[in-house]
Amino acid sequence: MTRSRKAVAKTVRRLIAVGTLAVVTAGLLAACGASKPAYCSDVTNFKNAVKQLKDVSSPSALVTQAKNVSSTGQSAVNAVKSNFAPQTSAVKTSLAALATSTMQLASSGSRATALAAIPGELTAVKTAGENLASAAHSCN
Repeated sequence: MTRSRKAVAKTVRRLIAVGTLAVVTAGLLAACGASKPAYCSDVTNFKNAVKQLKDVSSPSALVTQAKNVSSTGQSAVNAVKSNFAPQTSAVKTSLAALATSTMQLASSGSRATALAAIPGELTAVKTAGENLASAAHSCN
């Protein structure tokens, strides 16, 4: 695989993670009302990083912003995991499975298997994110 294909595959993996974490963030922000839990600042930082993706105008800017989203997303997950350990564990597990299949897309030998697995993995990520959002929303 050429370097540019590796970079594209890496960016695709990050963008999938970003989309998933955006679902999680939406639910977590609902929990950040007037009496804000300690994790709200990390969740807000992540939300802002995701919003800034729409302003990306070049591949290098996309890579930079994807790194920012990844970093702030991980901080948000780390901040909430003590409150919602089972839910964050499910999110991480489902994201890891999706990332593995996404990486396999770059390999011609594993592409068909990866394409077959991704829809179910996206559903698992969505469900895990919704469960986390539901748990976070009920903390108020």
